[in-house]
Amino acid sequence: MSHDYEAVKHVLTAPLIARRTAAYITADNFDFVGLTRESETMSGGESVLVQIAKTLWLAEPAVGLWEVVRRLDAASFDRVAEALRIARGAYAWTAIETYLEEAA
Repeated sequence: MSHDYEAVKHVLTAPLIARRTAAYITADNFDFVGLTRESETMSGGESVLVQIAKTLWLAEPAVGLWEVVRRLDAASFDRVAEALRIARGAYAWTAIETYLEEAA
């Protein structure tokens, strides 16, 4: 899988929203029409995570940088920072999975 796919999946599988986003994640794509509809009933921070994933995947500006800083809790902010590193190829995905399993 591409770094972009892994980064977006990392955001969408954040514990805060994973249960609500799982149905919209496929082996090689994401249903952002469904995710956008689903996000309409999410909290502000949860919705921002979906918008960040959309921005990463579609390269369309769906979220402002100020929202990342001001609307996400610490765990979600860290999750997004990890996703950005994954997208840049800075981490091997298996290393991230190992880290997350150990941290849990």
